[in-house]
Amino acid sequence: MGDSPHHVHFDQTVINDGLHDNSIIYQVAPDGTSLTVHLGFLQINHRYRIELNVPAYAMKDAGFVVAGNSAFIAQDIAVPNVNCKLLDFSSSTVEVKGVEHFAVTLEFYAYKEKLLKEHLRLCGKEESDRKLELVLVARVLGKGKGTPMLRNGIHCIGVEKDDEESEMSDWQGFSKDK
Repeated sequence: MGDSPHHVHFDQTVINDGLHDNSIIYQVAPDGTSLTVHLGFLQINHRYRIELNVPAYAMKDAGFVVAGNSAFIAQDIAVPNVNCKLLDFSSSTVEVKGVEHFAVTLEFYAYKEKLLKEHLRLCGKEESDRKLELVLVARVLGKGKGTPMLRNGIHCIGVEKDDEESEMSDWQGFSKDK
């Protein structure tokens, strides 16, 4: 092996085996009341636009029924989720690789390190009794812990300054009192 020992090489057959793709993973809760969306690794203090292509069969398994709704909206609750916002969720489906999918667009803010789990409760625009709970799960890397490869459909749209990076300080300097 004439290559430098500091470079990692991957066998292309392993990368393209269909098991190691870069897709967002969807999982219906065992009780069928919610849909968990595994986002993979994200970076702290980053804001993301997430374009989901949720398989229609997974939505059906989670108790989701379109009925007479043209779209879905965030359910009106006492304390809205400020870290995860629904941008668009039409009731029409698109076909991806022969399977019907719902296109859902979200904005997601990775505000803390390690495991981050956010709940987004949705309801029908016209029939609010049609509900769906999305549970978004991500592993968030702290500052200086690296830059993750984002899964398909996840796009960084901004970076927020954290309090430690702020140029503002409460420190008044040394006083000249004797």
